[in-house]
Amino acid sequence: MKILLLVILYLISGPVDCSDVIGYSGGSVIVISDINWYKHNSKYICKVNEKDCTDIIRVDTKRYQVQEGRFKLYSTPDNFFLVLIRKLKPQDAGMYRFGLGDQSNLTMNLKIYNNTSSGLPKIINAYLGQNITITCNYQGEYESNTKYVDTVNDDIKIKPILDTNTNFKNGRFSISDDRSAKVLSVNISDVRETDEVFYLFGVYYGDRSVRYWTYFTQVWLHVTDTNLMTSAALIETPSAVCFTSSIIIIIIIIIMLLVGGCGLMIYKMRQKRTQDNTDSLKRKENKQLTPDYNTDSASVYENIKMSAF
Repeated sequence: MKILLLVILYLISGPVDCSDVIGYSGGSVIVISDINWYKHNSKYICKVNEKDCTDIIRVDTKRYQVQEGRFKLYSTPDNFFLVLIRKLKPQDAGMYRFGLGDQSNLTMNLKIYNNTSSGLPKIINAYLGQNITITCNYQGEYESNTKYVDTVNDDIKIKPILDTNTNFKNGRFSISDDRSAKVLSVNISDVRETDEVFYLFGVYYGDRSVRYWTYFTQVWLHVTDTNLMTSAALIETPSAVCFTSSIIIIIIIIIMLLVGGCGLMIYKMRQKRTQDNTDSLKRKENKQLTPDYNTDSASVYENIKMSAF
């Protein structure tokens, strides 16, 4: 009953063509159709469920692109209708219908697979002027397919860079495909700040009415001058060590001077106290040795004896 309902729904919506589109979790897909983007102002994409088709994008516009979250509809220079879905999730799997108004409708069955073969991290670090090679494993079924490397900027504008069919080299970029090892390699020489974008690695299926690129992985190339800073740090390390050692020696000398100074001050204070005591005793002795004719001889003797200890 559900299948019959879907068939009826597709038929009453206009001409329908259905194709499987394979996507990978975390990757992206670009679907291209023969629909003329400017044939009608109303553009849409919706996801089919049991009862109807829930709109994701539906607008009336003459602009060449429209976006909603991870979904984007836009036109090629030849006015063909394209659908881009980025950062694919397992829940994105299912049937989609897209087109113009209520006509020229196409349906795709999006299948989402787990991506476990690329081996690429999400972020790759490089420094200015570096020559780097990015290698990416791909699925066995893509051995004979043309591989593509594109970039996407913050405005989600896709820019073709390389492919393994006709565009092996593009300025500082080059690509190679080891089909026996199923490894795709991209070389970037003299890395620059403008190279800091998302790179999409994928293949193209072009034998159906709905043709598409499926990108099995994407990475962000992060460009810094860290290496230059590291080199400078390495060059300056001996000076830094010497500088640190000098500081330590100076601190030790200061501490020794402070300790010596304190010791000298204590010694002088003790010496002065001893001198004062000596002078005091001498004064007492002089005073005590001077006969006090008002005192008896026994008292004078007792004072002299006590001053001797």
